Amino acid sequence: MLCLKCETKPEWINSVLPEINSVIIDHAHCEKKAAGTGLSLLSSYPEKPEISLAMADLVEEEISHYRDVVKILLNKGIKLEKDKGDPYVKELMSHLRTHEPKRLLDRLIAASIIEARSCERLKILAEHLSDPDLKYFYRKLSESEAGHYMTFIKLAKLYFEEDEVKQRLDELTEIEKNIVIKLPNSPTMHG
Repeated sequence: MLCLKCETKPEWINSVLPEINSVIIDHAHCEKKAAGTGLSLLSSYPEKPEISLAMADLVEEEISHYRDVVKILLNKGIKLEKDKGDPYVKELMSHLRTHEPKRLLDRLIAASIIEARSCERLKILAEHLSDPDLKYFYRKLSESEAGHYMTFIKLAKLYFEEDEVKQRLDELTEIEKNIVIKLPNSPTMHG
């Protein structure tokens, strides 16, 4: 379960399957925003070459995922709709500290948690979809998200003491657990 302190409620998949096209649209936006997170981090910390290089790789991969998800939508005859936002991510991000260097630690850990939750959700999707192509696609993406989770944790441990990383990860995963418990099981990636 990576760093997560709770599993997604089983009811989530029941709300997702009948609305899979809406979930795929939301997923496209999630990939776009993940690339945006990478760009923001490499722009915010240009003096940290490890972040610059890791985020350049992440941005490239996330944009590739975005492109793949948009192609799935086009093949289904579905247009990408306007992004409706992600209350889960907004709530988690509202708990980040605002002063450096703690802000960097929190941004890296929050990104790792979001990637871990995405990994879990993509795996659940892959296990429940009947379309073999979508099943395979989401299984592969869940593996990729697990790698992104590790990238952010490794970067955090590069710039901060391991005990500090573990303590803040524990604090933010507790906050994330409380957010997830209250989610309405909407047909979105983090609903």
